[in-house]
Amino acid sequence: MNSLRTQLAEYIDQGVIPPYQYSYPPRSTYRPLDGDAFDIQEVWDRDLLHHRTPALNLYLHVPFCKYKCGFCNLYTIISTDQDVYDAYTDALCTQIRDHADIIRARRLRTIYIGGGTPALLSTRHFEQIFDTITEVYPNWRSTTEEVALEATPDSIVADPEGFGRLLRMGLTRANIGIQSLVPKEIREAGRGQAGEHVIREAVRIVQELGLPDLSTDLIMGFAGQTPETWRHSVDELAELGPTTISTYFLTVRPDAWFSKTGAYQYMWQPELYERYDYARKVFTDHGYVQEGSVRYKKPGRGGYVQKVLTFQGVPLLGLGVGARSYTSVLDYMTGSVKPSAAEVADYIRRAKNHELRPTTGFELSDEELVRKRLVLDTFDLSLGELEHHGLDKIRGDVEAVLDAAEHNGLVHRFGDRVQLTPKGFKYRDVLSWMFYSDNVKGLDREYYEGLHAANQRARKNMGAAPVRITGIDLLDSA
Repeated sequence: MNSLRTQLAEYIDQGVIPPYQYSYPPRSTYRPLDGDAFDIQEVWDRDLLHHRTPALNLYLHVPFCKYKCGFCNLYTIISTDQDVYDAYTDALCTQIRDHADIIRARRLRTIYIGGGTPALLSTRHFEQIFDTITEVYPNWRSTTEEVALEATPDSIVADPEGFGRLLRMGLTRANIGIQSLVPKEIREAGRGQAGEHVIREAVRIVQELGLPDLSTDLIMGFAGQTPETWRHSVDELAELGPTTISTYFLTVRPDAWFSKTGAYQYMWQPELYERYDYARKVFTDHGYVQEGSVRYKKPGRGGYVQKVLTFQGVPLLGLGVGARSYTSVLDYMTGSVKPSAAEVADYIRRAKNHELRPTTGFELSDEELVRKRLVLDTFDLSLGELEHHGLDKIRGDVEAVLDAAEHNGLVHRFGDRVQLTPKGFKYRDVLSWMFYSDNVKGLDREYYEGLHAANQRARKNMGAAPVRITGIDLLDSA
């Protein structure tokens, strides 16, 4: 135990910044599945056995963007083709109907339309999607606690009336990517179409329309960002007063454009934790409370319900090409981890013909299911919830990590209950990585090292064997 205490202290002293832990196992660990090994209905039937009160998060993926941000490695393609949007919406609605039995077997808690930039779709597309959800689950407006959409500032400014129609359809939260309120940093992110004035106008429009929850974000670590420019963005956003704010450490992956520019390394910057401290103080001084390691909300108004529920073990059904589904049996995608226009076209064809099956994923053992909750939900977790999933099989490993966390001031222990301290919120991703299994760590590293090996420009800029490409690497291993 003492060695883990020392190891965790070294991680904190050196300012290790692992990737934000929003899923476990991460997408990088997914591998091709035997086409006949997993039937979607059977997977979800088995998942029901793990839940006393069955509930569901519904995620609908729209992969289209007008431009690609330099840090983005999500499943997106560049397209503004309305004919493709029409065909994709038809395919998505077909897939929703094909999953009707799975949806109806659970209480629908949240709906999230993500991407990509779903706001690129027109009103008729959203009417078609919500009409299909109503067909499958008529009372969704009564049961859902959150109906959310991702949008860009320029998409809202370009069509404020269309955004208003979404509110009347039931939208309760919009995630608007801001990243910075400094013009140079906005251009660095690859979002020159959404300058500072566009961001301000989008926030004004959304607030005047009466959206219950406006969610925005800032990113620490752009090339050229200074402590002064970071403080400017934080101060300005706090004054704009969105109900939810997220602050992310920039993570550069081999499949993001930033890895090719020479301006970035995969490694972290320990001084970014000082920017975290500044943001936390400003936002809490403005009346926000910390909901997660990256997120602040106005009490009773803001927040990210789907993410909180997913962290607590509520399964998520992801529909659309590149969407991930999280169950207690299998985490999976219908598609590869590398987006392409050809794969989107193949998704449309297969959905129309009712031929979609899990193609890539990760089968969860009892051990990995326990680790999933520990990685995601140490904000407030009762270990007793994990006993029927097989906690005893790895209890020694778990207690050793928790002992190190408590010794270093990251958690409170109240019997079986674990809660992060303020310091624990700050270093939550470090602690989460310590709960990873060796198998998941190995698959993650294998995937990103493979991407780096295939990225000639990244190899030129970062070397043939880069450090800190994944998880945690200490300085002495660099």
